[in-house]
Amino acid sequence: MERERREMERERMVVHRPGRGRWSWGAEEEARREEERQAKTGRAVVAEEERPATDKRAAAEEEEIRARAEKEAEEKRRAKVEERHSKVEREAHEQRARIERMIGEVIQALTKLVAEVERRARAEREVENERWIRVKKEAEEEKEKHAKEEKERQDKAEEERRAREKRMEEIANGETLYKAICGNDWDRAKQFLDENPPSVLTAKMTSSGKTALHVAALFGHVSIVKELVNLLPSELLETTDDFGNTPLFIATITGITEVAECLVNKNYNILGILNSTKELPVTQAFLNGHQEMGRYLYSKTPLEYFHPEKSPLQGAMLLHCFLQTHCFGIALDLLNRCPELLFAPDKDDWKPIHGIATLNSAIPSRNEPVFWKRLIFDYIDINSNPSSDHDCLPIQREGTSERAHENLRGPVAAGHRLLERVISSTYNLLGTKKIQEQKLLHAQADKILDLVCKNAGRSDQMSVIADALFLAAEEGNVEFVLRLSKANPDLLLVGDGSYKNIFCYAVGNRQARVFNLIHGLRFKDVVVTNQDIYGNTLLHVAAAQAPAPVLNQIYGPTLQMQRELQWFTEVESLMPATIRGVRNNDGMTAEELFKEKHQDLMKQGEKWVKATASSCSVVGTLIVTIMFTAAFTVPGGNDQTFGFPLLIKQPFFKAFIFSTILSLVSSSISVLTFLAVLTSHYSKETFLTSLPLKLILDISSLFISIISMMVAFLSTINLMLNHSNYSWGLLPMIMLASVPLFLFVLSQFPLLRHSVFATYGSIFNKNVEKWP
Repeated sequence: MERERREMERERMVVHRPGRGRWSWGAEEEARREEERQAKTGRAVVAEEERPATDKRAAAEEEEIRARAEKEAEEKRRAKVEERHSKVEREAHEQRARIERMIGEVIQALTKLVAEVERRARAEREVENERWIRVKKEAEEEKEKHAKEEKERQDKAEEERRAREKRMEEIANGETLYKAICGNDWDRAKQFLDENPPSVLTAKMTSSGKTALHVAALFGHVSIVKELVNLLPSELLETTDDFGNTPLFIATITGITEVAECLVNKNYNILGILNSTKELPVTQAFLNGHQEMGRYLYSKTPLEYFHPEKSPLQGAMLLHCFLQTHCFGIALDLLNRCPELLFAPDKDDWKPIHGIATLNSAIPSRNEPVFWKRLIFDYIDINSNPSSDHDCLPIQREGTSERAHENLRGPVAAGHRLLERVISSTYNLLGTKKIQEQKLLHAQADKILDLVCKNAGRSDQMSVIADALFLAAEEGNVEFVLRLSKANPDLLLVGDGSYKNIFCYAVGNRQARVFNLIHGLRFKDVVVTNQDIYGNTLLHVAAAQAPAPVLNQIYGPTLQMQRELQWFTEVESLMPATIRGVRNNDGMTAEELFKEKHQDLMKQGEKWVKATASSCSVVGTLIVTIMFTAAFTVPGGNDQTFGFPLLIKQPFFKAFIFSTILSLVSSSISVLTFLAVLTSHYSKETFLTSLPLKLILDISSLFISIISMMVAFLSTINLMLNHSNYSWGLLPMIMLASVPLFLFVLSQFPLLRHSVFATYGSIFNKNVEKWP
């Protein structure tokens, strides 16, 4: 019976093994539990067979109770399994629903995506169609445009051809008139004008489009110009040629003032007509170098043509011409009438105040090296010259002088002209007229500078004024810097875009006169300790090498290096100890920067001084050899008994002895000093004093030795020819002996002079008046 039950259970397990039924996943666990129950039942059966019969009933009851309990437990487990299965079914149902919903959303998104792609494709096709239509339309328009341009070009070419044919016809018809005007033959020209229609007078008779009046003005035929002006209406004087030139512009080429007067009196409007280069006739006259005509046109041209508000460029361009041609009187007059022109730019952005800042390069210095010229400059009267334009325009003064001559007649006029010629010749011989003109230029420049100082406080032009101050410091115009900074002391603290002040510009361009002003500043410590945006102090600026034009003014690389060291030392003496070692943005001190920037100059100086020493030492060695031989070759011979020179009592014999000794000693010193130069240690410090001092001693000794050698030579010649018939040859020999001395002085004296001045002179001056 038990065996049958186990077989049934095994069949049940086979029927409900995992993966076969609906609840197959829990069948294996149930089969395991069933086996455990069967094992317990088998153990119970065995125990029951062994127990006595009395306990069988109790065991059966107990077994029944246990069976019921197990059955209840089994039912609870089945209920839990069913509940779990139902929960799994619900979750699976929800998961399927969620998956179906996601699939629906994906399908909907794909549908929208496909629709969007189709829409974009349609839009791109529409855009492409529109672009193709537009390109096609543009191609058609371009084709039409080309066709139109081609037609216009052909029409223009045809028009030019007709105009050229007409011009050639006019030239051919006006050839007679042209030749008559060129030959200053008015009768022939008048006959031609009478025989032809009036249009010939205004026809363009040259290939450049010039009319008869243009040609007459070009050749300067005053009489023909007057006749043509009388025949023409005033508005035709404004006719221009192919280059935009009126007859008045053509007249500025020749510079004949009478032609300009004739044209201007007929029509004042031509004074304001610009040519093709946008210039007024008065500007063109000064550019062509005709100051008389320029002054006349300036006196007739209205001020409105120069005002910067009405004519932004013309006034500045005219002032540029005035400053270039040294017409400071007219420039002062124009600036007095229109001070706004100081800051008005021309077509090249040049401003008149910038030109005034560099007037020192245009005006000769008043510190004339010749003392008598300085005396003339100090005491001459600039108003004594009747042709000067100190107070008024020269065109007016000239007319006054001519009228004064016209009032004189006969011998008085001749005597007056003779006296003027004598005075003029004397003035020219002494250079008085030139000095007077120079003083007049200085007086006019001072008045212009006064006008600049009056406008130095304009806040709206502060940057322009500061730029002019920097330019003046760079050019060395100390008068401009001093007077402008006194007029507006705030300018001393103004820096450029990199915070450099005026003394940085002065030191950078080695302008000692401007730099000396720093000693008179009451707040010079602020200026000295200033640093630019690159971290450079004033000592860094001095450490940079001077510009080539400045260095080329100094004789030789050695003296150039000495001057650079002098600048560096002078600036360094002003710097506080805490600032001297400051490093710039490149991490370099001023000392390091000086060594780096002057390496090449130091090598050039070493090479130059060695070459100079070598060449001069050869000359010194030759002189030593010659004079040493001459000391033992006494002129006239020696006494055979005692060995005394026979001519020892002659005066020139003493000159021979002393000059020989002096020449030998000085040449020996020169050779030894040149040897010291060749063996010197060429460091930075030696270029400051040691090498120039040795160079001065060398050249001076060599110079003395050559002079002494010439004296000894001439003394010997004099002793030999004194008691002979050839004494007449002494003077020619002296003249010939002076030739090598002159050549040596001509070649070496400039070096000696520059060396002495550079070593013992000074370009720096600390005795400056306190300002501002």
